[in-house]
Amino acid sequence: MKNRSIHTGIGASLMVLAASLSTQAVAQDAQAAEDVGIEEIVVTGTKNARADSLQRVPAAVTAITPSVLEEAQITSIVDVGRMAPNVQFQTGGSFPGYANFSMRGIGANNTIRTIDPAISLVVDGMVYAFPLGTLVDTFDVEAVEIFRGPQGILFGRNAIGGAVSIRTRRPTNELSIEAEMRVGNVGRFDQSFSIGGPLSDTLRAKVAVLHRKTNGTSPDRGGGTFVAAPYNPSGADPAGSSSVSQISDDSWAIRPTIVWDATPDLEVTLLGEYITSNGGGGNARLRTSTAALANQFGYTPPAFGYEINQNLRGESDVEAIRGALEINWNVGVGTITSITGYRDVKYRMSTDNDGTPFSFLEFPNNEDRGKQFSQETRFASDFSDSLRFVVGGYYSTLDMDTLELRRTSSFISSPNPPFVIRDLRMESEQKSKTAAAFGNIDWKATEALTLTAGLRYSWEHKEIDVVPLGLCTGPNFTSCPTNVLHVERSWNDLSPKLGANYQVTEDVMAYASYTKGFRSGNFNNRGANLQGIGPVNPENAAAYEVGLKTSFWDRRIRLNLAAFRTNYSNIQRDINIGGTQTLVNAAKATIDGAEFELTVQPTRGLQFDVSVGHLNARYKRFEGLDVNGGGYDPVVDAALARNLKLDRVPKWTATVAGSYSFELPGVPGEFSARTSYAWRSQQYANVLNTAPLLVDAYEIVDASFSWEPDDRWRVTAYGRNLTNSNYFDVGTTFQWGTAVFGGEARTYGIAVGFRY
Repeated sequence: MKNRSIHTGIGASLMVLAASLSTQAVAQDAQAAEDVGIEEIVVTGTKNARADSLQRVPAAVTAITPSVLEEAQITSIVDVGRMAPNVQFQTGGSFPGYANFSMRGIGANNTIRTIDPAISLVVDGMVYAFPLGTLVDTFDVEAVEIFRGPQGILFGRNAIGGAVSIRTRRPTNELSIEAEMRVGNVGRFDQSFSIGGPLSDTLRAKVAVLHRKTNGTSPDRGGGTFVAAPYNPSGADPAGSSSVSQISDDSWAIRPTIVWDATPDLEVTLLGEYITSNGGGGNARLRTSTAALANQFGYTPPAFGYEINQNLRGESDVEAIRGALEINWNVGVGTITSITGYRDVKYRMSTDNDGTPFSFLEFPNNEDRGKQFSQETRFASDFSDSLRFVVGGYYSTLDMDTLELRRTSSFISSPNPPFVIRDLRMESEQKSKTAAAFGNIDWKATEALTLTAGLRYSWEHKEIDVVPLGLCTGPNFTSCPTNVLHVERSWNDLSPKLGANYQVTEDVMAYASYTKGFRSGNFNNRGANLQGIGPVNPENAAAYEVGLKTSFWDRRIRLNLAAFRTNYSNIQRDINIGGTQTLVNAAKATIDGAEFELTVQPTRGLQFDVSVGHLNARYKRFEGLDVNGGGYDPVVDAALARNLKLDRVPKWTATVAGSYSFELPGVPGEFSARTSYAWRSQQYANVLNTAPLLVDAYEIVDASFSWEPDDRWRVTAYGRNLTNSNYFDVGTTFQWGTAVFGGEARTYGIAVGFRY
């Protein structure tokens, strides 16, 4: 509580400083009042014939511009999640680069690769269906749009909680050169470069290159204490000395783009991307330890923090290729858009899951491969002054192969010796096909009232071959089971949307909507038998939402409000049955919530941004879960389960940010300062709400200070998680304690940028 008060005081002090600066600015800039006004933001994710103003989109959307990303020194999509209410863009923890995104209480909390996400990630119009390698970088990004609530009409399956749309920066008809170098603690050293411009009257191109390197924020110093014990008679650290840190990164990204203006009405854009990333494994660290660990192995871990002690050097290796062809053809009465996408991801990973220097649970040399193709074609038209619509079709395929190796100790299930090391192996191959047809129409019934109706029909087919996780009797994962289990299933879904919005005044709009969405039916490739493999049926969500979008004081204040209720059914939950991860349609829940987004620009150069989200998420039914560990009782455990909190769902999220740009007499150029304070209330990291896996409320304080001596150069000093808040994303309870993953310690550095 003391630390929280200190941290809150820091945030309050920074806001007071900004307020005092604003008082000076009001006096200095009174004559320039006409320049004041919050920048208008347009949204492209609505897929209409023309981009919509954020304030005219009747839905809860947070749009983040490149200038905000640059000013806040945000380089990862994970950090973007803190800028919107009721949003968390977290990692899968034990699998680096694995996204576990959630919005409004709906999301994912596992690393089973055959389970589709609940939040749709869309890059340049292509939905990322393969879960690995999806923690995208914000380098060379033109816009990030966060759509909250079910987005089944326009984004389809697996947008049951929302969608994130990212658009790569396009070349213009003017020569543009940008470069940046960044150095910081934990060995941070980045270089980026992009050049773009016209090649002819009808052709323009751009190429952007990024190299990022960091040693990681979870150091392995061989911490903790060791004493002689039955299964460590030497009393020494079996992992030996090490200076390796996890959450490290050494990656390259190359993104070429070509735009061809074939005719005044036909534009063809070809986008490419090549990514290679070599980094560390998960930063498994013990939050709690048991007497069994101390008594049998003589080990007491270091105090809970970001320091780790592991015996397996974790590593991850990602190679990804993406290509997209976008064609926009203006046919007079509307625009035909075609987006063809291809993505190929190779992923190799080794990670030490147990958080100790002993071989209790390790994932050595795991391999995954995902190849995806998608095609979307749509026609959007502003048919008349009172009618506009978009209709289209979608098709995609995904081939996904997984090889999972585990090295485990019998200590994982029992503290009683003798302890035996076992090797287990699992292989799976899954093929998916998806097809859909969709349409959305807006009818302006009166000058102020617009009615909306939408519908999407989706069909999907999945088939999977699994060699279940089984014991290998030979050394180093040889003589393993080879029996293949085959399962296939098809599903279909009809998702509607009805809405109305009323333009009360030019700057005030009220809206209401009813929307349904679904998350794909899924297989569990970690299942031990046909029943464990599944499948489970799709999840469904029906959301009722009302909202208000407003601007006041000559566009110096923008206030957006939303309230909603989501009926969430057929919830897929990964639960432990007989020691095996089992996927079931276990639950039904109701989620009520509210969101508040405020931007205030009282004077030129000064801006405050506030976002607050509140969720009241509660189970109405939960079956099959042994809550008290005494064996499943359908009456007792069902009653206990209804009192559980939904995992990874904080009741409150809040972010306050202030930025100020100013000039100093006698000093060339412009200075700017920004600080932000993000807070998340407590939440449980697992379904059972295990006490050691309670993530305490935490805050993240970031700050940056920039100097632009002219319109070409920019120097920025920045710090992230300045108060070094200790938090985590996921975790597991074992016989030796609670191992948790995620979170990032304090980082800071300097970036120097050039643009022409």
